[in-house]
Amino acid sequence: MSETIAFIVHLPARHEHAAQLERGMLDVLDAMQEEPDFVSTHLHQAPDDPDTFVLYEVWSCSREHFLQHHLGKSYRQAFEAALPQWLRAERTIEFLDLKRGYARA
Repeated sequence: MSETIAFIVHLPARHEHAAQLERGMLDVLDAMQEEPDFVSTHLHQAPDDPDTFVLYEVWSCSREHFLQHHLGKSYRQAFEAALPQWLRAERTIEFLDLKRGYARA
């Protein structure tokens, strides 16, 4: 597939579960980097709310393919099941339309 998608994920953790959420995310990120459609991801923490984690992800597939094939992967199952306990508000996924890209050669 030649289509590329990018999106931002906001994960607002309950303070008492922030460390568990971060560990769970790191396990998922370590596994997902082996996916053939995976391009890159960056994990951030909100400076004004250290319990909120923000991911910027780029994948070489369509939005539909990502939602249908990647969110249900076996390495995500335990993480997805724990999210309602770990999050203080719903996770949001904001898909982006690329206008122009820049990269250092």
